[in-house]
Amino acid sequence: MPPAMEFAVESHSARETKAWGRRLGSLLKGGEILGLIGDLGAGKTCFVKGLARGLSLDPDRILSPTFTMIQEHRGRLMLYHIDLYRLETTRLDELGLREYLFSDGVAAVEWFERLQEAAQLEFLSIEIGYTGADSRSIRFSSSSDRYHALIEQLRTHL
Repeated sequence: MPPAMEFAVESHSARETKAWGRRLGSLLKGGEILGLIGDLGAGKTCFVKGLARGLSLDPDRILSPTFTMIQEHRGRLMLYHIDLYRLETTRLDELGLREYLFSDGVAAVEWFERLQEAAQLEFLSIEIGYTGADSRSIRFSSSSDRYHALIEQLRTHL
């Protein structure tokens, strides 16, 4: 496995967080697994709203899927917005997650660290953390060649 590659940015508003999501969404080709990690209220769903815009979806349709766990949205690619917050841990075969994660669409999984097999998957980690009242750090990282290329594109797509 190649060494981890990472790229971090600072977001100073919800608008900037959405813009980073949009940039990423515009680069996706399908079949990607995005693991969103961050505290409650850090901006994971905000980021997914931007991601939706980059996939030619209406971002206003993106809501925190906490109560439904999985929301499907059709745009340039299918977006599977998955939230594992209500689960302590889960496995790929529970909730039918395998079919969403290994589809031709994009799986954006909030609370990704609660997926037991997470470390065994090739995915792009998106870690969002508080740095101030309105500011956040957004760190993109992966140990997969596929996602290294995507991180490099993000870095040059400023």
